Amino acid sequence: MRFVLVLFLLLPFSLAASEPNGVTAASYLLVEMDTFQIIAGKDYHRKLAPASTTKVMTTLVALEKLQGNESIVPGNEVLGIPRSKMNLVPGKTYRAADLMKGAMVESANDAAYALGVYVGGTEETFATMMNKRAIELGAINTNFRNASGLPIEGQYTTCYDLALIFREALWKDRFRELVSTRYFLFQDDFRRVQYKNHNRLLFCFQPAVGGKTGYTRASKHCYVGAFEKDGHIYILSLLGSRSLWADSVQILKTVYDQVPTDQELRLAKACSSTLTSYHARKETKPAAKKKLQKTKKTRKVRKTNEA
Repeated sequence: MRFVLVLFLLLPFSLAASEPNGVTAASYLLVEMDTFQIIAGKDYHRKLAPASTTKVMTTLVALEKLQGNESIVPGNEVLGIPRSKMNLVPGKTYRAADLMKGAMVESANDAAYALGVYVGGTEETFATMMNKRAIELGAINTNFRNASGLPIEGQYTTCYDLALIFREALWKDRFRELVSTRYFLFQDDFRRVQYKNHNRLLFCFQPAVGGKTGYTRASKHCYVGAFEKDGHIYILSLLGSRSLWADSVQILKTVYDQVPTDQELRLAKACSSTLTSYHARKETKPAAKKKLQKTKKTRKVRKTNEA
Protein backbone atom coordinates (compact mmCIF):
# COMPACT_ATOMS: atom_id res chain seq x y z
CA MET A 1 0.00 0.00 0.00
CA ARG A 2 2.82 2.41 0.89
CA PHE A 3 4.51 1.69 -2.46
CA VAL A 4 1.28 2.43 -4.35
CA LEU A 5 0.84 5.71 -2.44
CA VAL A 6 4.40 6.82 -3.25
CA LEU A 7 3.90 5.89 -6.91
CA PHE A 8 0.62 7.86 -7.00
CA LEU A 9 2.28 10.94 -5.54
CA LEU A 10 5.16 10.78 -8.00
CA LEU A 11 3.03 10.08 -11.07
CA PRO A 12 2.06 13.70 -11.88
CA PHE A 13 5.68 14.79 -11.75
CA SER A 14 6.72 11.92 -14.01
CA LEU A 15 4.08 12.85 -16.56
CA ALA A 16 5.13 16.52 -16.49
CA ALA A 17 8.78 15.58 -16.98
CA SER A 18 7.93 13.44 -20.02
CA GLU A 19 6.03 16.21 -21.79
CA PRO A 20 7.13 16.32 -25.51
CA ASN A 21 10.86 16.97 -25.32
CA GLY A 22 10.60 19.64 -22.65
CA VAL A 23 8.70 22.26 -24.68
CA THR A 24 8.37 25.38 -22.52
CA ALA A 25 5.54 27.05 -24.48
CA ALA A 26 2.26 27.42 -22.61
CA SER A 27 0.47 26.53 -25.84
CA TYR A 28 1.48 25.27 -29.27
CA LEU A 29 0.02 23.73 -32.41
CA LEU A 30 1.44 22.07 -35.53
CA VAL A 31 -1.02 21.47 -38.38
CA GLU A 32 -1.03 20.53 -42.06
CA MET A 33 -2.13 23.62 -43.93
CA ASP A 34 -4.64 22.28 -46.47
CA THR A 35 -6.52 19.83 -44.23
CA PHE A 36 -5.75 21.57 -40.94
CA GLN A 37 -5.02 18.13 -39.54
CA ILE A 38 -3.39 18.44 -36.13
CA ILE A 39 0.07 16.86 -35.99
CA ALA A 40 1.00 17.97 -32.46
CA GLY A 41 -0.37 20.38 -29.92
CA LYS A 42 -0.89 21.46 -26.34
CA ASP A 43 -3.64 23.71 -24.91
CA TYR A 44 -4.08 25.25 -28.36
CA HIS A 45 -7.50 26.73 -27.51
CA ARG A 46 -6.09 28.61 -24.51
CA LYS A 47 -6.41 32.39 -24.76
CA LEU A 48 -3.05 34.13 -24.43
CA ALA A 49 -1.46 37.45 -25.37
CA PRO A 50 -0.27 37.39 -29.02
CA ALA A 51 2.48 40.07 -28.88
CA SER A 52 3.71 40.94 -32.39
CA THR A 53 2.11 37.92 -34.06
CA THR A 54 -0.80 40.38 -34.09
CA LYS A 55 0.90 41.97 -37.09
CA VAL A 56 -0.08 38.96 -39.20
CA MET A 57 -3.71 40.08 -39.03
CA THR A 58 -2.69 43.73 -39.35
CA THR A 59 -0.86 42.94 -42.58
CA LEU A 60 -3.62 40.64 -43.85
CA VAL A 61 -6.26 43.37 -43.48
CA ALA A 62 -3.91 45.98 -44.97
CA LEU A 63 -3.17 43.76 -47.98
CA GLU A 64 -6.90 43.27 -48.55
CA LYS A 65 -7.56 47.03 -48.44
CA LEU A 66 -4.45 48.51 -50.08
CA GLN A 67 -2.49 48.13 -53.30
CA GLY A 68 0.83 49.02 -51.67
CA ASN A 69 1.58 52.22 -53.57
CA GLU A 70 -0.51 54.42 -51.26
CA SER A 71 1.21 57.36 -49.54
CA ILE A 72 0.88 57.26 -45.77
CA VAL A 73 1.74 60.24 -43.57
CA PRO A 74 1.98 59.30 -39.86
CA GLY A 75 0.99 61.71 -37.11
CA ASN A 76 2.85 62.73 -33.96
CA GLU A 77 1.53 59.65 -32.13
CA VAL A 78 4.25 57.48 -33.70
CA LEU A 79 6.91 59.27 -31.64
CA GLY A 80 5.60 57.75 -28.41
CA ILE A 81 5.29 54.19 -29.69
CA PRO A 82 7.80 51.78 -28.08
CA ARG A 83 10.29 49.61 -29.95
CA SER A 84 10.62 47.73 -32.20
CA LYS A 85 10.13 50.56 -34.68
CA MET A 86 11.29 52.14 -37.90
CA ASN A 87 11.47 55.58 -36.25
CA LEU A 88 8.94 57.08 -38.63
CA VAL A 89 8.96 60.87 -38.82
CA PRO A 90 5.58 62.62 -38.34
CA GLY A 91 4.52 64.50 -41.45
CA LYS A 92 6.82 62.51 -43.76
CA THR A 93 5.38 60.38 -46.55
CA TYR A 94 5.88 56.61 -46.65
CA ARG A 95 4.74 53.93 -49.08
CA ALA A 96 2.23 51.45 -47.71
CA ALA A 97 4.33 48.57 -49.07
CA ASP A 98 7.36 49.74 -47.06
CA LEU A 99 5.30 49.95 -43.87
CA MET A 100 4.02 46.41 -44.42
CA LYS A 101 7.59 45.17 -44.85
CA GLY A 102 8.62 47.11 -41.76
CA ALA A 103 5.81 45.54 -39.75
CA MET A 104 6.59 41.98 -40.85
CA VAL A 105 10.40 42.05 -41.18
CA GLU A 106 11.46 44.48 -38.44
CA SER A 107 8.25 44.02 -36.39
CA ALA A 108 7.95 47.80 -36.37
CA ASN A 109 5.18 48.95 -34.04
CA ASP A 110 5.06 52.45 -35.52
CA ALA A 111 4.61 50.99 -39.02
CA ALA A 112 1.74 48.76 -37.85
CA TYR A 113 0.08 51.71 -36.12
CA ALA A 114 0.42 53.95 -39.19
CA LEU A 115 -1.10 51.26 -41.39
CA GLY A 116 -3.99 50.76 -38.98
CA VAL A 117 -4.82 54.45 -38.74
CA TYR A 118 -4.60 54.89 -42.51
CA VAL A 119 -6.92 51.95 -43.24
CA GLY A 120 -9.34 52.35 -40.35
CA GLY A 121 -9.24 56.07 -39.66
CA THR A 122 -8.36 55.27 -36.04
CA GLU A 123 -6.52 52.35 -34.50
CA GLU A 124 -9.66 51.42 -32.57
CA THR A 125 -11.71 51.17 -35.76
CA PHE A 126 -8.96 49.15 -37.40
CA ALA A 127 -8.98 46.72 -34.46
CA THR A 128 -12.72 46.25 -35.04
CA MET A 129 -11.95 45.41 -38.67
CA MET A 130 -9.33 42.90 -37.51
CA ASN A 131 -11.81 41.22 -35.18
CA LYS A 132 -14.46 41.03 -37.87
CA ARG A 133 -11.97 39.34 -40.20
CA ALA A 134 -10.96 36.92 -37.45
CA ILE A 135 -14.56 35.81 -36.95
CA GLU A 136 -14.95 35.29 -40.70
CA LEU A 137 -11.97 32.92 -40.57
CA GLY A 138 -13.37 30.97 -37.61
CA ALA A 139 -10.90 32.50 -35.16
CA ILE A 140 -13.63 32.99 -32.56
CA ASN A 141 -11.35 33.00 -29.52
CA THR A 142 -9.39 36.05 -30.65
CA ASN A 143 -9.76 39.70 -29.75
CA PHE A 144 -7.51 42.46 -31.06
CA ARG A 145 -7.35 45.93 -29.54
CA ASN A 146 -4.41 47.42 -31.42
CA ALA A 147 -2.47 46.91 -34.65
CA SER A 148 0.95 46.24 -33.14
CA GLY A 149 0.44 43.64 -30.43
CA LEU A 150 1.83 45.89 -27.72
CA PRO A 151 0.44 44.90 -24.29
CA ILE A 152 -3.13 46.01 -23.67
CA GLU A 153 -5.85 44.49 -21.53
CA GLY A 154 -8.35 42.34 -23.38
CA GLN A 155 -6.12 41.44 -26.35
CA TYR A 156 -5.71 37.71 -26.86
CA THR A 157 -5.67 34.84 -29.32
CA THR A 158 -5.08 31.08 -29.31
CA CYS A 159 -2.59 28.93 -31.18
CA TYR A 160 -5.50 27.42 -33.09
CA ASP A 161 -6.82 30.84 -34.17
CA LEU A 162 -3.34 32.12 -34.95
CA ALA A 163 -2.75 29.17 -37.28
CA LEU A 164 -6.11 29.85 -39.00
CA ILE A 165 -5.19 33.51 -39.54
CA PHE A 166 -1.73 32.65 -40.83
CA ARG A 167 -3.16 30.04 -43.19
CA GLU A 168 -5.52 32.60 -44.73
CA ALA A 169 -2.67 35.08 -45.14
CA LEU A 170 -0.47 32.46 -46.83
CA TRP A 171 -2.97 32.08 -49.66
CA LYS A 172 -1.96 35.58 -50.75
CA ASP A 173 1.20 35.83 -52.84
CA ARG A 174 1.98 39.32 -51.53
CA PHE A 175 1.89 38.07 -47.94
CA ARG A 176 4.05 35.06 -48.71
CA GLU A 177 6.57 37.39 -50.32
CA LEU A 178 6.58 39.56 -47.18
CA VAL A 179 7.13 36.72 -44.69
CA SER A 180 9.85 35.16 -46.83
CA THR A 181 11.81 38.43 -47.04
CA ARG A 182 15.15 38.00 -45.28
CA TYR A 183 16.40 41.57 -45.61
CA PHE A 184 14.54 44.82 -46.13
CA LEU A 185 16.41 47.92 -47.29
CA PHE A 186 14.53 51.00 -46.10
CA GLN A 187 15.43 54.50 -47.26
CA ASP A 188 14.08 57.95 -46.43
CA ASP A 189 15.45 61.50 -46.62
CA PHE A 190 17.92 60.93 -43.77
CA ARG A 191 19.11 57.33 -43.80
CA ARG A 192 19.35 53.94 -45.43
CA VAL A 193 18.75 51.05 -43.04
CA GLN A 194 18.96 47.34 -43.77
CA TYR A 195 16.63 45.34 -41.53
CA LYS A 196 17.10 41.62 -40.99
CA ASN A 197 14.07 39.40 -40.46
CA HIS A 198 13.57 38.35 -36.83
CA ASN A 199 12.59 34.85 -37.95
CA ARG A 200 15.84 32.93 -37.47
CA LEU A 201 14.52 29.80 -39.16
CA LEU A 202 14.52 31.64 -42.50
CA PHE A 203 18.32 31.69 -42.37
CA CYS A 204 19.16 28.20 -41.15
CA PHE A 205 16.26 25.89 -42.07
CA GLN A 206 15.68 25.34 -45.77
CA PRO A 207 12.04 24.15 -45.46
CA ALA A 208 11.03 27.44 -43.80
CA VAL A 209 8.52 29.43 -45.86
CA GLY A 210 8.27 32.38 -43.48
CA GLY A 211 6.82 33.43 -40.16
CA LYS A 212 6.30 36.11 -37.54
CA THR A 213 7.86 36.36 -34.10
CA GLY A 214 6.62 38.28 -31.08
CA TYR A 215 7.77 39.08 -27.56
CA THR A 216 6.75 41.10 -24.54
CA ARG A 217 7.55 40.43 -20.91
CA ALA A 218 3.91 39.61 -20.27
CA SER A 219 3.35 37.35 -23.27
CA LYS A 220 6.85 35.82 -23.40
CA HIS A 221 7.92 34.54 -26.84
CA CYS A 222 5.31 33.95 -29.54
CA TYR A 223 5.59 32.65 -33.07
CA VAL A 224 3.67 31.50 -36.12
CA GLY A 225 5.33 30.17 -39.25
CA ALA A 226 5.09 27.79 -42.18
CA PHE A 227 7.32 24.97 -43.45
CA GLU A 228 7.37 22.78 -46.55
CA LYS A 229 7.90 19.04 -46.91
CA ASP A 230 6.98 16.60 -49.67
CA GLY A 231 4.44 18.92 -51.26
CA HIS A 232 2.78 19.75 -47.95
CA ILE A 233 2.92 22.94 -45.90
CA TYR A 234 2.86 22.78 -42.11
CA ILE A 235 1.94 25.68 -39.85
CA LEU A 236 3.47 26.00 -36.39
CA SER A 237 2.14 28.40 -33.77
CA LEU A 238 3.44 28.93 -30.23
CA LEU A 239 2.39 31.25 -27.41
CA GLY A 240 3.97 31.88 -24.01
CA SER A 241 7.34 30.27 -24.76
CA ARG A 242 10.39 30.77 -22.55
CA SER A 243 12.73 29.37 -25.21
CA LEU A 244 11.25 30.04 -28.63
CA TRP A 245 13.76 28.49 -31.00
CA ALA A 246 14.45 25.44 -28.85
CA ASP A 247 10.70 24.86 -28.58
CA SER A 248 10.19 25.32 -32.31
CA VAL A 249 12.92 22.86 -33.19
CA GLN A 250 11.62 20.25 -30.78
CA ILE A 251 8.11 20.45 -32.21
CA LEU A 252 9.37 20.42 -35.81
CA LYS A 253 11.15 17.14 -35.06
CA THR A 254 7.66 15.63 -35.26
CA VAL A 255 7.85 16.13 -39.04
CA TYR A 256 11.55 16.65 -39.86
CA ASP A 257 14.51 14.35 -39.25
CA GLN A 258 17.04 17.18 -39.56
CA VAL A 259 16.54 20.49 -37.76
CA PRO A 260 18.83 23.48 -37.06
CA THR A 261 21.46 23.20 -34.34
CA ASP A 262 21.75 25.65 -31.43
CA GLN A 263 24.80 27.22 -33.04
CA GLU A 264 23.01 27.72 -36.37
CA LEU A 265 20.12 29.39 -34.59
CA ARG A 266 22.47 31.70 -32.67
CA LEU A 267 24.23 32.76 -35.87
CA ALA A 268 20.86 33.57 -37.46
CA LYS A 269 20.02 36.20 -34.83
CA ALA A 270 18.48 39.34 -36.30
CA CYS A 271 20.28 42.66 -36.47
CA SER A 272 19.84 45.92 -38.37
CA SER A 273 22.52 48.13 -39.84
CA THR A 274 22.38 51.80 -40.76
CA LEU A 275 24.22 52.20 -44.03
CA THR A 276 24.09 56.00 -44.12
CA SER A 277 22.46 58.46 -41.79
CA TYR A 278 21.63 62.11 -41.28
CA HIS A 279 24.26 62.33 -38.52
CA ALA A 280 26.91 60.85 -40.78
CA ARG A 281 26.32 63.66 -43.26
CA LYS A 282 26.80 66.23 -40.52
CA GLU A 283 30.13 64.72 -39.55
CA THR A 284 31.45 65.01 -43.10
CA LYS A 285 30.80 68.75 -43.34
CA PRO A 286 34.09 69.86 -41.68
CA ALA A 287 36.04 67.58 -44.00
CA ALA A 288 34.16 68.99 -46.97
CA LYS A 289 34.98 72.51 -45.79
CA LYS A 290 38.69 71.68 -45.56
CA LYS A 291 38.56 70.20 -49.03
CA LEU A 292 36.93 73.38 -50.32
CA GLN A 293 39.62 75.53 -48.68
CA LYS A 294 42.32 73.31 -50.19
CA THR A 295 40.68 73.67 -53.60
CA LYS A 296 40.66 77.47 -53.25
CA LYS A 297 44.38 77.45 -52.35
CA THR A 298 45.14 75.27 -55.38
CA ARG A 299 43.24 77.65 -57.61
CA LYS A 300 45.29 80.59 -56.22
CA VAL A 301 48.52 78.74 -56.94
CA ARG A 302 47.36 77.94 -60.46
CA LYS A 303 46.47 81.61 -61.07
CA THR A 304 49.91 82.65 -59.80
CA ASN A 305 51.63 80.12 -62.04
CA GLU A 306 49.51 81.23 -65.00
CA ALA A 307 50.40 84.86 -64.31
